Amino acid sequence: MILDKFLKRKDNQDNISEMSYRRVGISLGASWSWGVSMIATIAFMYTYGIIPALVWVLGNILAMPLFGYIKVKIRGFEKWINFIPLILFSLFIAAMAIIMNMQALLIGLGGGHDVASFHFLNNSYSVPYIIFFSLAILLFIYKYGLRGSALSDLGYYSLQIFAVVLLAVSSVIISNLTINPSLQLLTEVGIKWVFPLGLLGIITGVFTDPMMWQRFEQKEDQIKLSLWGSFWFGLYMIFVVLTGLFFKPTLFLGILLLIVIFALATSTIGSAIAAMQYLTKKIGIGKTPGLIIAFIAITTWPYLMELGMAKIWNIYAGYRWKVVASMLVISLIGQYIIKKEYQEKIISFMKKIKLFYKYEQ
Repeated sequence: MILDKFLKRKDNQDNISEMSYRRVGISLGASWSWGVSMIATIAFMYTYGIIPALVWVLGNILAMPLFGYIKVKIRGFEKWINFIPLILFSLFIAAMAIIMNMQALLIGLGGGHDVASFHFLNNSYSVPYIIFFSLAILLFIYKYGLRGSALSDLGYYSLQIFAVVLLAVSSVIISNLTINPSLQLLTEVGIKWVFPLGLLGIITGVFTDPMMWQRFEQKEDQIKLSLWGSFWFGLYMIFVVLTGLFFKPTLFLGILLLIVIFALATSTIGSAIAAMQYLTKKIGIGKTPGLIIAFIAITTWPYLMELGMAKIWNIYAGYRWKVVASMLVISLIGQYIIKKEYQEKIISFMKKIKLFYKYEQ
């Protein structure tokens, strides 16, 4: 009886339309931050150089406003999230979000080999803890849905901002205003990453991110929402960059880094699980398969963790920009070349062959 009461899901837990743009924007900023953002920025600086890292940051800040603008200006673009192949690709993106944020938690605890941090736990202890913790988030989202994710994001974002500001200031003080001598402006590997497609691959990230689609569907003014989300994310990233420039692995900074990563990863893992339910319901198979896919992602992470964050990120981002470029080209063709009556016939045909699914909330 007690277990049934605990597991019983409350009604209307996926509706956040009554929340203000500022609050939903905070949820966007927290969900888009990822535990990866802190680690990846520092790792990018060491591997690719300071300039590629700044390109990475700028692309991520501009991604949401670009998404909001295109959703408004290109007629019918919002229908892409009902296209079955994109839904399946977005499920892959959500699964990778879970895996990468679990990897970020491992790095925060001192495991992995991407960024030198203080060693808190051996992998034999930290890996089971991270799996258990991620499964606890899965149960939370099962019960409280998108609403629980968005409401909790305010707390996670407040914690991440407080910790990252303290982390940045402390890094600057401990380093005596000396940029880490290991950093270069631009490495040979960085040149290959930035030119010609590095920024393109980053700035298109939101377009295939189901966490973003799910939240944007809740509000009417897409551009206003995108600017709020970009503002909260950009505010956080300013201090991430400062941390990356001056960071050194000490116990105090390691604790602060762990706090930031904990807040980021918890928020994004929860958002990704909620998005998986959103996607599987869109294709008419209910929310339970979304939870099952999330469970699979959580339990298979240990088999990928030895790859390191950079390689896992490349698996995630390698073909993303190509998918988005195809979406934009087809949408522009549909808007300016194909007549409206033919557009409707094409969509009707795709529905018949089960490539397009119209989901009503």
